[in-house]
Order: sequence, then structure tokens, then C-alpha cells
Amino acid sequence: MKKTMPLTKIASVILITLSATSCARFEERAQAEGTFDYENATLTNEYKSGNFTRDEQRNAYQIPVLTEQQKQFGMLGIDVDIRPPVQLMAVIEGVSIDPDAIQTKVWFNAFKQDEKMDQKVWDLILKYLSAHKANSVQADRSSLTIETGPIVRFTDHGRNEVREQADYSLSIEEAADGRSASLSVDVKDYQQVNDGIAVKQILEARTKHSIEIRFINDLLAFAYTENESETLQDSNKKPLPIKLGFDDNHQTAWIIDTPFINVWEKLPALLTTMSFEAVQENKNLGYFLVEFVPQDAAYWAENGLNPITLESGEYFAQLGELSNGQTSIIWLDSDKKVLSDQEVTDLYLSITEKLRSVTLSKDVQKKSL
Repeated sequence: MKKTMPLTKIASVILITLSATSCARFEERAQAEGTFDYENATLTNEYKSGNFTRDEQRNAYQIPVLTEQQKQFGMLGIDVDIRPPVQLMAVIEGVSIDPDAIQTKVWFNAFKQDEKMDQKVWDLILKYLSAHKANSVQADRSSLTIETGPIVRFTDHGRNEVREQADYSLSIEEAADGRSASLSVDVKDYQQVNDGIAVKQILEARTKHSIEIRFINDLLAFAYTENESETLQDSNKKPLPIKLGFDDNHQTAWIIDTPFINVWEKLPALLTTMSFEAVQENKNLGYFLVEFVPQDAAYWAENGLNPITLESGEYFAQLGELSNGQTSIIWLDSDKKVLSDQEVTDLYLSITEKLRSVTLSKDVQKKSL
């Protein structure tokens, strides 16, 4: 009777054979093909180049004399600026770079028919210069031109600090449509010290344009901060719009008609007033763990609250983002069990309109000038 070898054994034999063959030929496979006669080759005095020039064979090279422009703008390798050109960071809406290749210019566009953009840009620049304590400003409102005088800026990069001092000529021009204005920037003098070492600068071409764009970016960052500050002041006057309702899971909850981030920033101050002491918080999971401390009638009256009769202990205020953009707050006990509808309602009724106006510390929005 003829026996057949199992397929697994056949495969194993083939693999072992290939492995052994591979090991035996490894040294040969690692060598270059052909002979090694080139190791004994000698250099030729002349090579054939056909119809092409053989100037490369000459022993003496003619190096052209540097032009006056090259002497003026040339740099040694250590001084060459290899950084990419600075790009406009339009953190303010309605700002765009002008394609003019000769001068650095940006446009500020209005979103309302009655906005006078030339006046807004003018006011912004003067406020910026005042913030940077520029003491030699020469501003001509009739011609919309400004000579800034020396402006000093410091930038901290962690391991080193960069100090920049520059003088700029600024020119504002209203567009023919009356709804936009341009700002042209011309740097007149520039000095940079990087970690105590002066950096050589040539105010021409790409380097000059990059310096001017950096000034515009800093101006726009200043405008952004100003807008954010004004937004925060406005939000401080607005109440936290809390109402009683149901979340997406049909649980009794506080419903707040404002985005999650706004509620997250405002709620701690309200909880403190309600006599909840902070224990822990987790923004990723969206909860505040707080401890309620009972108070007497005098405290509630002094802080404009209706008395809270909750038992002392730890509670979770769990925030959630609803599908319609609103924010919900579910109240849980220390075991993460949902409080009764009555307890959630009592907490809501303890808050007066006065206490729904809580300081909002952060509200990041991209806005126009």
C-alpha cells in the first residue's frame, strides 16, 4: 500500500530547503556583479565629450568679480535667512493680502454698508501704537499717513527671547467703493537681537516683505484680542439662560440656551454662590464634582438665592451638548444616580434672575474688525 506524505510535511521540507539554499548563497548575493578589474584602473588624461564643451577639464577657473549690488546685499552663509516667507495670518475676518509685488499691502473689508473702514483702521493703528508705547508717532489724518517711530516688540520662544525694534511708514487708503480700506506698510529701519546675538538684516525683497507681514500679523493679533475683550465685557452683562426641561434622553434637566464652552466657563461661579464647593472637574467628560454645604437663611438672603434644602454631600453636575446646540445639566448624587425630578426642580427654583448673570471668562470667536 502506497502512503502519501501529508501536505504540511511537504511544505516544511520545501521551506527548509529554500532556507538552506538562501544561507549558502547569501555571501555571493551580497557582492557586486562582474569582475573587479576597475580596482586596478588608471585615470585618463582626457575624456571624450562629443560635441559638448570640455571646459570642465581646465585646471584654472575664472571667478567673476562681485558686482556692487552683490557686495551690498551679499551675505555669508551663517547670515543667510533660510526661513520661508512669512504668511498673512488673517485672524480677523474680512482681511486679505494685496497681490502687489512692489509694496506690502492688506485690505480691510466692511460687512455693513455704513462702516467707515479707513477710520476703523486708523483708530486701530493708533491704539496699537499706544499699547506698544511708541513715543515718536507722527500721524497726519488728512493724508492718512503715520510714521510710527521706533516700535519695540519681544517674543519669547521658550529657550530664547527675540527683541525687535523697527520704524514703519504706514499709509491708509479708502477704496473707490467706500466699503474697504487698504493699509500699506513700509519698514524703514529694523533691528533684531536673538538671544543676545544681533541678526544681520537686509531690507530688500523677501526679507523686507516678511518683516512687514510680521508687523501686520501682530497688528491683527492685537485687534483680535481687543475684539475678544469687548465680547467678554458684553457677555458679562448677559444672564445665563437656564430653564427647566428635558435632555435628549428625556431626563429632567437644566437646559441652557448657549454652547457648552460658555456654560463650562460660567457655571463654576454660579455653583460657588449656590454653596457648592469644587472637588474635581473633567472637561473631556463634561462634569463638575462638587460638595454641597448647607447654609442658614441669612446666607441665602445675602446672596439673592431661595433656600436650598439639599442634603450635604458630593454631587455631580453633568454637562451635555444637545442636538439643537443647547447645553443640558443633569444632577447626580455621589453614586452617579440621577436626582429626583423634585430635587432638580428645587435647585432650579433656588436661582433668581440676578444670579443667572455670571462672569464669562472665555469666549473665543473669530470676528471682523
